[in-house]
Amino acid sequence: MVRHYKSKGERGQWSEDAMRAAVTAVQNGMSLKRATIQHAVPRTTLRRKVRLSQLGQPVTKSLGHQTVLSAMHEAQLVSLLLDLESKLFGLTVADLRRLVFRFCEANHIPHPFNMESKMAGEDWACGFLKRNPTLSVRKPEGTSIFRAAGFNREKVNRFYDVVESVVFPDGIQTVPDGNIFNVDESGYTICHKPQKIVAKKGKRAVGTLLSAERGKTVTAVCCISGEGSFVPPMFIYPRVRMRPEFLDKAPNGAVGAANPSGWINEELFSKWFDHFLSWSQPTHRPQPVVLIMDGHGSHTKNLDVITKARENNVILIALPSHCTHKLQPLDIAFF
Repeated sequence: MVRHYKSKGERGQWSEDAMRAAVTAVQNGMSLKRATIQHAVPRTTLRRKVRLSQLGQPVTKSLGHQTVLSAMHEAQLVSLLLDLESKLFGLTVADLRRLVFRFCEANHIPHPFNMESKMAGEDWACGFLKRNPTLSVRKPEGTSIFRAAGFNREKVNRFYDVVESVVFPDGIQTVPDGNIFNVDESGYTICHKPQKIVAKKGKRAVGTLLSAERGKTVTAVCCISGEGSFVPPMFIYPRVRMRPEFLDKAPNGAVGAANPSGWINEELFSKWFDHFLSWSQPTHRPQPVVLIMDGHGSHTKNLDVITKARENNVILIALPSHCTHKLQPLDIAFF
């Protein structure tokens, strides 16, 4: 991942004070050639700094190309990465490159990234890590059998430590039960397996009439709070286009969407999150809203959802991997 590029030996071998004195000398009438020799600065750089000084820009020493993201945006990105890692769903370098590309596209920031792969370049990622030494590429956890096992005491304790730091920051509950939500999806087949029938004995195949030979899956996205209130569900149908009649006799407030596979993806989860915000109204609550979810990529690596959560008083917490069968409230008590 680390890349080293050879540069010219004399590149950058000048001080900022010397360049500033040379610029002042040129502005007072000295020639570029004489100022270059007297202050030991490159003539081409001096010419550029004089021109920028005439435009009102300060004389500073900055080598290399301008970064794609501003210093403020990079600081926010560092904060986001550290926050995600502390919530148990840190991003890989590839995830980071995809996220930065989407951020630049969403905010109309000019960039040289590859439009086909839709990712920031490896050189950009390497430079970003060098500019921010608080970050490093590390292997999460170890490789021992105990750590690799899906459900263990260490994983569970770490998850509850995260929950406790958010809900009980000083040993006192600051987030009420009604502000703690859990979201999960469950698939339901709309073409059930046929029951056994009475038929002629023998090895020949028997059949029965069904609406389809293979079952189709409809996904229900449900969300319930700790005090029992719920957000009307979202149904995802295995279709290319959503039709209003699919929601006939559905619960009040339910929404629908279509996806050829019938499963959730980033775009549909973003749509559900907008639905969640409209019902939970987190910006009108004095305490933050906590949303506990599993670590599916459409949840934890969704830039749109992460951004909206930070802007709307919502704290996202991911369940540890391979533990949802024991820790996911909807799996245990509802589905």
